[in-house]
Amino acid sequence: MTETISLEVNLRAYVRRDTARRWIATCPLIAVASQGKTADEARTSLQEAVELWFESCIERGVLDQALREASFRPSLQRESVRKRTTRGAKQRHRAEVLGDEFAVRLTIPGYEAQPVLGAIA
Repeated sequence: MTETISLEVNLRAYVRRDTARRWIATCPLIAVASQGKTADEARTSLQEAVELWFESCIERGVLDQALREASFRPSLQRESVRKRTTRGAKQRHRAEVLGDEFAVRLTIPGYEAQPVLGAIA
């Protein structure tokens, strides 16, 4: 049996029309963006780009550094509690600039342990 640690990723992203034929999706916190011919295509493309960003960071051994540069810190609580904000002028301005908000959620196999014990005969 291989032992693994997976990372559950939940990030806020935005999608907006850029031109008549192009939609842009962005995940500003980790500075990843993508595009597509439709809003759904841009979202799907961003989902893949975020997954590749995490996989690349893990492969290069720089995930902790990259996340710290994106203002993340290790969580000491089992579940982080976030205050909900009411929608107001700030939310409207964000929608005008960034587009409609959506969530990027994925689970990435992060680390795998080599077997400690050999096969038992």
